[in-house]
Amino acid sequence: MKKLCILLLVFGSGLFAACGNEESGKDGNTERKTMTTDKPMLDESLVGTYIGQLPCATCEAMQTSIILREDNSYAISTKAVNDTNLIVPAVDSGTFVIRNEILELTDAGGERTMYRISKDQLCQLGEDGAQLTGNGKQDYIFKKQH
Repeated sequence: MKKLCILLLVFGSGLFAACGNEESGKDGNTERKTMTTDKPMLDESLVGTYIGQLPCATCEAMQTSIILREDNSYAISTKAVNDTNLIVPAVDSGTFVIRNEILELTDAGGERTMYRISKDQLCQLGEDGAQLTGNGKQDYIFKKQH
């Protein structure tokens, strides 16, 4: 019985040590481990407004602006260029997370849109994560406004 108690104590101590979130570095100092998470994480350099165009079957293009805010919320406004039937812009909003250089926007209905992050621009991706292609080189690329 005494051996069983000692074994449980040793096993429990090992379990608690394995569950900790700190590890000792080469110099003996304790440092925090980095964790990957799906929780929102803000990259301050991403905050701002991005402007681009999307293809449009009935108009010249859909002028689109994406606003990324510090609280990990976003708003998208899309307006038809040179189309008198679509004069009111469509507006959508929700939250965003960043995973492996990919910006993922999720609206209130749960619909997700992904963008590859590069220096001062976002490139829209398809549901499969592949880059979208459109009528011209400028389609699906959103440049940060300074």
